[in-house]
Amino acid sequence: MYRIAFLAVLLALGTFNVGCIQSSDSPNSSTNASGDSDAKIAVISITSDPSSDFQAVNMGLTFAGFCADEGYDTNIFLNVKGVKLATESFPNDLSYNQNSPLKKQLIALSERGVQIHVCPVCMKDLEIGNDEIIPEAFVTDKAKLFSKLGGDTMVFTY
Repeated sequence: MYRIAFLAVLLALGTFNVGCIQSSDSPNSSTNASGDSDAKIAVISITSDPSSDFQAVNMGLTFAGFCADEGYDTNIFLNVKGVKLATESFPNDLSYNQNSPLKKQLIALSERGVQIHVCPVCMKDLEIGNDEIIPEAFVTDKAKLFSKLGGDTMVFTY
């Protein structure tokens, strides 16, 4: 099951790769922020629209929290419609059931050290400018995102 999810994300990232900034750096292994090549790494890919698919986005954020709890170098990749969540204009109070608002969850995860990658290609498609992204997130590029992918990276998509 992990291999299928990993392959699906790699396929999606192939599309992402076409429009990303190219870098001469080509990381050969997964490392966390401290350079530990044996790090447990999790990438949570959120493609769902946070303004309409509250349950999927909430579950992705919840799972990212679980990964952080377990000591994973946790990264959220907001892509497709998921990029809307990291914008200043996304409502601060939108939530799923009795859970904390989605944007508040995202900011709290960032404060816990979770990196919030935002797809520049998807931003362009949705006409979202760099200046519209919240400070807790960053517009990613191929090198930054691919440094989190390896044979032992755990990847989930919501």
